[in-house]
Amino acid sequence: MKALFLACLLGCPAMAVAEDRPAPVTALPQGSLYGFDSTWTNQEGKKVVWKDSGGKTRIVAFGYASCKGVCPRIIGDMQRIEKELTDAERARCRFMFISLDPEHDKVAELKDLGERHKIDDSHWDLLTGDGEAVLEIAVALGIRYDRLPNGVDFAHSYLITVIDAKGMVRHKWSDPSEGPGPSVEAVRKAGGK
Repeated sequence: MKALFLACLLGCPAMAVAEDRPAPVTALPQGSLYGFDSTWTNQEGKKVVWKDSGGKTRIVAFGYASCKGVCPRIIGDMQRIEKELTDAERARCRFMFISLDPEHDKVAELKDLGERHKIDDSHWDLLTGDGEAVLEIAVALGIRYDRLPNGVDFAHSYLITVIDAKGMVRHKWSDPSEGPGPSVEAVRKAGGK
């Protein structure tokens, strides 16, 4: 009986400490974009798992490395968002440019794209993955794209999406004349770590 009493007495502080800790949040909200289980490769050759946001707000767009049309504008507009954020706000973000052309956009092409646009690798991922993963995320975000008859270029949507740490869309910038203000505000409201 004495042993049982001591066991209970010694176990109570541990239980009290355990009860003070918040339970980890594992469930994603309904409609979260982080329910997708795809793995990508970035411009450094590192693996990036889509569903692992790391608590960061993501600014996501699609295009391809050899694009001479709207893609440089999209990257430039993402950089305009980046420039308007404070250092602390940038530290809570990941900028992700996803290739629509994984057949041709390998690590070397993405690295070159990053160098051409002076991308800061510390908070940018230029991503390539398999065609199914590209289609899955593109459809979820409302990106429309199609390879042109020349077999090289793509027609695709102009869209920059702000996604919070839980995978919820906070803003879609689909009108190039809009300017970065609403996206910047969405990033600020989204928070992140």
